[in-house]
This record gives sequence, structure tokens and C-alpha cells, in this order.
Amino acid sequence: MLTTDQNQLLHYVSQTKQHDRALLLVTFGSTYEGPHQTFARLKATFAESFPDRDIYMAFTSKFCIRKWKEKTGEEYFTTDKWLEALGEAGYSSISIQSLHVIPGLEYSFIEDRYLPLFHKQFPTIPTTVGVPLLWSKTDIQRVGNAIYSLFRERLERGEALVLMGHGNNTDKHPEANGRYRRLHDYLQKRHPRILIGTVDFEDMLFEDVAERLQEVCPEGTTINLLPLMSVAGDHALNDMAGDEEEDTPLEEQSWKIRFRALGYHVDEEHCHLHGLADFAPLRQIWLDHLMAAEREQ
Repeated sequence: MLTTDQNQLLHYVSQTKQHDRALLLVTFGSTYEGPHQTFARLKATFAESFPDRDIYMAFTSKFCIRKWKEKTGEEYFTTDKWLEALGEAGYSSISIQSLHVIPGLEYSFIEDRYLPLFHKQFPTIPTTVGVPLLWSKTDIQRVGNAIYSLFRERLERGEALVLMGHGNNTDKHPEANGRYRRLHDYLQKRHPRILIGTVDFEDMLFEDVAERLQEVCPEGTTINLLPLMSVAGDHALNDMAGDEEEDTPLEEQSWKIRFRALGYHVDEEHCHLHGLADFAPLRQIWLDHLMAAEREQ
């Protein structure tokens, strides 16, 4: 039986349905305005390449869903609620594209939790899933080349680039964190002053980045910071580029403040508050993943 939320969602889908096929973009979500502009760019990118689909966006974070609705009145829904509504609305096929960066915990929900429930309820509706950004060796190279190209001029004049990923703090998805290592190794081949750290992966935390950075960058070096995340949300604005907080220990300050304390130069202009999905070459990789999944179906 549909809940009130699902009835509301089914009514919305039924009223707006224009095509026979649906595409559901799945992201963690955000409570900040900037990422929602990024989400709009993503939807526009997929709409251009898939004009025969009705395109929707799901959040996996219930916290983000609740806080964004409180803030703006606009409501998002989780993947399972979207899938049930799309099934009830009678779509002939449903494609899902993960907008995650690594195949970690959030991505696993699609394959392990949401799709089994959907297929049990709607066994005759075929589904296709496009994989996250950092999936194959080719993806690692494409992402690395795009990032290097974006910062090449800065690197050539002696600056450095530190990328902040999220990471998984669970042993269930070790290869997800391994994608960060593989990208870091590839970027190091492109330039030794490009380094990756994470918020949650214990082997690539700030301290590890700082230690590696001190091996290649003397004090006074200008450090550029860029989130290695699909959008520039809470982690980018606060953990990466946040201002100094009074009565807060240095180890709990943002990366910007901690790098300054080590003698590096990090001005506001060096905190690049753009998610990976803000860059067209990187949006194209997610797009290519869905196209590849549909060709293989």
C-alpha cells in the first residue's frame, strides 16, 4: 500500500509524465544552494542526450531531504519511493544513473537495497544502472586528465593542488577507497604537486596529505583546494574551506586554516568551490556510463 508521501509522488509523476521511459539520477543530496544549481546542470546534460526520457532526481540522504524541505519547501524523495512511483505510473523501462564518485556505501544501496525491492514488486519492468564516476582504469585517466588540465597553469607557476574526497569508513567497500589511491597515483604521474586526501578514509586523512605535501612543497607554496565530490556542499564549504573558528582546536579547523598554520598560502581564491559535476568533461563520464550500460543491456 502506498504511503502519503508515495501517493503525493505518484500524483506528481502521473501529472508530469510525457514519455514512456524514465531516468532516475541518484545522488546523496545537499542542503546548500550551490549544489542544487549543479543538480540542475546535471539534469540539463542528461536531458540533452536522452530527450526520450522523463528525468527525475533522488536523494539518498533523508537528512538532506528534510532540511532542504524545511529551508525551501521543495521536496525530494529517496530512490525506493521514486522507483515505486515510477513503477506504478506505468513506465516501460527505468534507467538509473549513480551520481556518486566512488562505488561505496551510498552506491551499494541501489544494487543491494532498492532494485531488489523494485524487481519484486515490478518484475516485468527492465532497469539499467550506470556506474559511479571512478569505475574503470579509463575513468581514472579521464578524471585525472581533466583535473590536471583545469589546474595546469597554476601548477606550472609553482602552485599545488589538494583534492578533498569523502571516503568510506567501512570495511564493506575497500575497493571504493581504492579508487582514491588509484586516482592519486595517476595524478602524481601527471604532476607531483597534486595530492588527494579524504574526510573519512583513515589512510588518506589531512595528516597524511600534509606529510606528503611537505615532501614536495616548501613553506609559502600556494595551495589550491578542490572538492573531489560531485557537488561543493557541506564538506567543501566547511571542512575544506571554512573560516577559522574561535575556541576550536587546530586539528578541528578546516583544511584551509590547517594548511595556513603549516606555512602555506591559501587565500579565498584558492578555495575552488565547484563540485566535479560542475565541469562538463566530468559530467560527460557519468553520461557515458549510462550509455554504456544501455548498450550492454
